[in-house]
Amino acid sequence: MMEFPPFRLDTAKVCLWRRNAGADDEYISLAPKAFAVLKYLVEHAGQVVSQNELLDALWPDTFVQPEVLKTHILGVRSKLGDSAKNPRFIETLPGQGYRFIARVSDPPAEAKLTPELPSRKLVGRNAALAELRNCLEQSLQDHREIVFVTGEAGIGKTALADEFLRRAAVDFRGVRMARGQCVEGFGSKEAYYPMLEALGRLCADSGRDTVVQTLAARAPTWLVQFPALVKREQRETLQREILGATRERMLREIGEALETIASERPLLLVLEDLHWADPSTVDLISALARRRAPGKLMLIGTYRPVEVTLAYECFVFVSSAQNWRIRSAQDRHLR
Repeated sequence: MMEFPPFRLDTAKVCLWRRNAGADDEYISLAPKAFAVLKYLVEHAGQVVSQNELLDALWPDTFVQPEVLKTHILGVRSKLGDSAKNPRFIETLPGQGYRFIARVSDPPAEAKLTPELPSRKLVGRNAALAELRNCLEQSLQDHREIVFVTGEAGIGKTALADEFLRRAAVDFRGVRMARGQCVEGFGSKEAYYPMLEALGRLCADSGRDTVVQTLAARAPTWLVQFPALVKREQRETLQREILGATRERMLREIGEALETIASERPLLLVLEDLHWADPSTVDLISALARRRAPGKLMLIGTYRPVEVTLAYECFVFVSSAQNWRIRSAQDRHLR
């Protein structure tokens, strides 16, 4: 546990929290790689960390364009409310690298494990909430469900998802839940970004050990994306095991891993803003929808239809390709 006010970095549970005076701590969402970048900089606070050092530490034996690292630095700064021109946390030294300049300390132990979703009063969404509940009940009967919540910006897609998750946490206590967020990128996008974020949250909850063990056994190409969860010697073993891994292998592995995780406890995933999804994430949703094995798995995706061009056709295909449990896209769009 490391603290740099008003933030607290829980490296064991892969969580970032912001302290709020007179209120509960706020959970700050970070994708796994972004979390790893922040963790490395915090662990080397006061030191200049070169771009090559970060790339070697977090993407060993993998060629990654420097723009990907810059995108993660930008994302971390955004979450911290930091500025490159007037930094309080991460300082950029042109031609040298980055330096974490905030004071880091060990905070007192606190029992703050999971964030609470805000409760909002939604008007006119009872039908949509009821349909989502029905889909979740169907998934609990081993019928996987893929559902899309669509609508223009500001219409309340996230608010609907928040309220559904809040109700599901109360009414279906055995369900394991996680969410991932697609981000708008003007350069390179990290493959599977929202799913990696969702997996990171699964690895941070009370069932972390089970999830990590499942990834190690079923999806090593995914576990290696979480350097904070594996020891150096294990990481080297995983690197040798995944040498030459293909995109198709990653899709197969995550499908098997999610089914195994859902077999232990029902799994509810929310992937937001799919209109910004990278192509690999679209392929992943398609692969999950096509798998024939039963599973207690429900995936909710949100997106703005006006911003979806070719990707929109892919989403329609995802929903209609599976004639086992997935209905047509038109039947499952919740506006």
